[in-house]
Amino acid sequence: MIYNMITTEKAFNLIKKNINKNLKISKVTLKNSLGRFLAEDIKSNINIPPQNNSAVDGFAINYSQKKNNSNLNYKIISEINAGDVFKKKIEKNQCVKVSTGSHLPYYLDTVIMLEDIKYINNNFIELPKILSTKKNVRKKGEDIKKGKIIIAKKSILRSQEIGLLASINKLEIKVFKKIKVAIISNGNELVNPGINKKNNQIYDSNRFMLMSLLKIPCINVTDCGILKDDYDKIKEKILKLKNKYDLIVMSGGASVGHKDYVVKIIKKIGKLVFSSLAIKPGRPMSFGILDNEVPILILPGNPVASFVTFNLFGNFLINCMHGLISKQPNFFLVKSNFNMIKKLGREEFLRGKLIRKNNELFVIKYSTEGAGILSSVVWSDGLIKLNSDVNKIKINDYLQFYPYDIFK
Repeated sequence: MIYNMITTEKAFNLIKKNINKNLKISKVTLKNSLGRFLAEDIKSNINIPPQNNSAVDGFAINYSQKKNNSNLNYKIISEINAGDVFKKKIEKNQCVKVSTGSHLPYYLDTVIMLEDIKYINNNFIELPKILSTKKNVRKKGEDIKKGKIIIAKKSILRSQEIGLLASINKLEIKVFKKIKVAIISNGNELVNPGINKKNNQIYDSNRFMLMSLLKIPCINVTDCGILKDDYDKIKEKILKLKNKYDLIVMSGGASVGHKDYVVKIIKKIGKLVFSSLAIKPGRPMSFGILDNEVPILILPGNPVASFVTFNLFGNFLINCMHGLISKQPNFFLVKSNFNMIKKLGREEFLRGKLIRKNNELFVIKYSTEGAGILSSVVWSDGLIKLNSDVNKIKINDYLQFYPYDIFK
């Protein structure tokens, strides 16, 4: 049986449409929050800065006292360092030396940079003739206003979000619970690394590759081993896994050969959402929902196809499970350094390496396009996407390039 192939765009939409987003919530400390998905809107209960402060090292004045005053000589009456509290009033033609971050009372509303003043002696300075009011002053709440949402629910907590949370003294955060993912390989030919294999066997690389791709803070990944091509055993295993895990990822068993049973089993015990993509590599990738709303992603057995399809769709699926309004991976345009003829009607993802020529960035493709050549992924920096309506690529054509880092 041949299934109708669908586009990547339709596959993304079908995944998004079929995912149940009801993940449970837990609390974590700030130190343990990196990479987790936020389960609440974070509002600040303080202003940052808490009050006006100096943006530079210099001298603070009351600008209103300078109006209609031609005398540019100012007496230094005090100094404010970061963390000091200053309450003295200042008179006309008086100033206060300040450092970056010094808290300023409301009447010190303008700061002149050190580089812009002239020292008369240790006690007096001369101001520049042209001054702007409220210059070099960071206003209270300029960065964050009290009561404002500063990080939205469903955001991924990166180092910058963690820094922001620390700045408002938020030490405990509600996050979505980690997704429990089962990784399993399928195929009579597969053996585990470390075993003396026969000539008709191959070492299972996909399982280890996929597990490493899923070693991220929001995931608990479990190695569920290798399944042989046995319909009843595969069905029994899937039925057990669906009651213990939030997501099942399988490699192998995705095509429609007579011993590729997984697609048939999904149709029997759940819903097969799609089972064939109009892409190369990765055409036989399938996606389904089991009867208890657990998604199952079936990747091709060829290592490169497995790597490409997981990076494109696996991470997207995980984002959808967290309720994130997930978008397709971002890319940037780069000039081609190769010529190529391509088949119309399907998207292709080539392994590409970035090179620089005459201070300009180009991309080259791996010399061989086989879906089983795992060394091509190691050699490359990312994926080159060729759209389905393209059949010829020439040197200097602009191509879509997806660096591997964006999939993390």
